[in-house]
Amino acid sequence: MKIGCHVSIAGGIENAPSRARQLDCESFQMFTRSPRGGKAKEITPQIAQIFLDECEKADFKPSSDYVTHTSYFINLASENNRIYYGSISSLRKELEVASLIKAPFVITHIGSSKDLKGKNIQKQINKKVMKGIKKIHENYQGEALLVLEIAAGSGNIIGDNFEEIGFFIKQAKKDGINLGFCFDTCHSFAAGYDLRTSQSTDQVFEQIDKIIGIENLKCIHFNDSMAPFDSHKDQHEHIGKGEIGEEGLKEVINQVKGLDINVILETKHDKIEEDLELTKNFAK
Repeated sequence: MKIGCHVSIAGGIENAPSRARQLDCESFQMFTRSPRGGKAKEITPQIAQIFLDECEKADFKPSSDYVTHTSYFINLASENNRIYYGSISSLRKELEVASLIKAPFVITHIGSSKDLKGKNIQKQINKKVMKGIKKIHENYQGEALLVLEIAAGSGNIIGDNFEEIGFFIKQAKKDGINLGFCFDTCHSFAAGYDLRTSQSTDQVFEQIDKIIGIENLKCIHFNDSMAPFDSHKDQHEHIGKGEIGEEGLKEVINQVKGLDINVILETKHDKIEEDLELTKNFAK
């Protein structure tokens, strides 16, 4: 288990490793392009090599110590073909870039069902998402794994419960496609999974193992929550300063201590060093 945070790629992805090292991170997460969309800067083999050289200088191991996160516009259930097929294209490109820079995982949200109308909305969601996942992986030869992140559940957001994510992972497996799961503490708490006590957190991890499979858990996004339990609001708070609190968050760390996994903080950077230090203390 390695603890780190999300870092900026301002000036290029090659700057991320040194920023993570300055914060004394053991691992890190980054975007490979602007998360808001727009034309992405091409990550050439030359840029990838510079990035890998910087990782070596900062003592971050390839295929292990860093992950990437996709843009916010991804929607694998959109009825707008430009958005739907653009999401598929973007996710495939993200996997290829991650493979080039030797990032083991690409973490993504699934999207929203707000465009879907009529009966059997869940059936429509399942069909569109699985069609998208298959298209993303057509003739894919890379090594990076697509990892589905749990959502807080506002509006018509997809993937705010273990059953839905478990379905996509297991259905993809039947088609010969491996997917992973990213457990975000803030999102899960907002979605109705109680992490406030050691006992309730232990029960949540029992559910993860039963419904998704603990072997499919590839990354933890470690954040306290500004919003109340089951509020369906995605509002990150500094560690121990929010509605979850230290007891439950410490138990999350206890649950994954024995796993080869990255714990990534996404709290505001005004107190990120304090958050990192506290999280590392949880792991002692």
